[in-house]
Amino acid sequence: MSDRFTDDSKFSLEQLREDELDLDKKASLVDTETDIDYKQTAGLIWRCLYLLRFYWQRFAVVLSMEWIMTAVGTAIFPWAGKVLVDHVVLGEPLPEDGKGYPAFLLPVIEFLVGQSALAILSWLAVWTVVGIAIKVVWGYVHDLIEARMQHSLLHMVRSRLFESMRLLPITQLDNQPIGDSIFRAMHDVSALPSVVRLVVQVAGWSLVTFIVAVLTMLSAYPDSPLVVLLAVGAMPVFVLVTAPFSRMIRRRTQAMVAAGTVFVSTTEEGMDNIQAVQSLGANEIEKERFARTSANSFRRERYVILANNLVVKLGETTGQFLFWAFMLYVLGKIIVGELTPGDYVVILGYFRAMSDPAGALAWLWIGLQEPTARGRRVFAMLDMEQEREVGDQLLPTVTEGVAFQNVGFVYPDGRRALTDVSFEAKLGEIVALAGPTGAGKTTLAYLIPRYHIASEGQISIDGHDVKDLTIDSLRGQITYVFQETETLAESIADNIRYGKSDATIEDIERVARVVGIHDFISELPDGYDT
Repeated sequence: MSDRFTDDSKFSLEQLREDELDLDKKASLVDTETDIDYKQTAGLIWRCLYLLRFYWQRFAVVLSMEWIMTAVGTAIFPWAGKVLVDHVVLGEPLPEDGKGYPAFLLPVIEFLVGQSALAILSWLAVWTVVGIAIKVVWGYVHDLIEARMQHSLLHMVRSRLFESMRLLPITQLDNQPIGDSIFRAMHDVSALPSVVRLVVQVAGWSLVTFIVAVLTMLSAYPDSPLVVLLAVGAMPVFVLVTAPFSRMIRRRTQAMVAAGTVFVSTTEEGMDNIQAVQSLGANEIEKERFARTSANSFRRERYVILANNLVVKLGETTGQFLFWAFMLYVLGKIIVGELTPGDYVVILGYFRAMSDPAGALAWLWIGLQEPTARGRRVFAMLDMEQEREVGDQLLPTVTEGVAFQNVGFVYPDGRRALTDVSFEAKLGEIVALAGPTGAGKTTLAYLIPRYHIASEGQISIDGHDVKDLTIDSLRGQITYVFQETETLAESIADNIRYGKSDATIEDIERVARVVGIHDFISELPDGYDT
């Protein structure tokens, strides 16, 4: 792999983009539309959210638990600081009319009126311990339900993705590296719950926190609307600062996952061909190839981290300016006596409570770019045209044989493999096809079970055109012995049984005798269970 980004050559944005496009081709030749616009991004986000219809009940429970805990915590906890500062530390008496406190806390204030500072501190300690215990238990139950929902969602999408890749036409599978397929199923799928969490759960938490904080502040400080305006003002400022970087983050993420898939493919190829590597003395070459793709994968990941950190720091800097402007405003109110030190604690807490969700909502679009870029790879594979079932007839048990009549085949890229091929292969005959590499022998064999569909002519089995037969009935009577040995990490019996799961041990031994390996297997210590 020759990616100039891994060399020490002079860096340029044009070179970076060229290398990213080259990475896309190396990662997969069937998924080529990798650069998406804002409309396509929004469509992908909607598709992720639409998956929730399968688990809406569990998701409703998760969302309700989050919102309840957020609303209660936001509404109550900051006021404990005011009580502690004003009425315990400073010793100020609690107002009998509850002035300066929200309406829903008036029963608590009435209960504490007239009590000593030590008693108030004791009640605050008890309520704090109870609140923390409830929050821990509540959060534990919430996390269990959320984890199960996310795992169910991942399992469903992974299963669909595997089925979709399995049903791709042979011409597509030939251009789809195994490493890329594994990367999509293992890593990219995990981005879908991330999209759901950001759009619904984080946005929901932000809105609930913001609404509760605003209503509580307006209830306690109806004469200080500027606090609310300062917190709200953080949102559009964050958006203006971060929005221009969204496409850059999507592109860098796509390049990062493409480099990751190339690395996985390189690892898989190196291990799969280890005998050839060692026999040809190419260990150093393979080591260098592995090191190059690994280094490139790490570099791409660091680039995504750098891009995200750049945007985060810009947002944090903006937030600091807003925070200090707010601090000066509140300190001025305390100096002139309009607010107490305890009010400062409450207002500061609520400003944080409002500015955090404002920043989260503003950051939402940027935060969605990385998981959306990964999610695009999942949906791109799910959307690929699968092998079509063009026939509707069942193939009876074969009694005669196969016939080719003026058959020709042209690959999708325009390369012609076969021209005017005609012959018959009767049942019981052994027919050999000889020719140099690339003459079309494998292509011709793939036409019988309809891995490829003939461009011209007709292929028939017992007089039935293979185009009119169902795939299952056609391939159920065809077996291939491939040039390379393909085995599963199972017993010998399970490998022979593969494709006919109900085969008995007698059936397995009969097949083994036919191909002449029964005696060899029987001499193994575990026999067919090896």
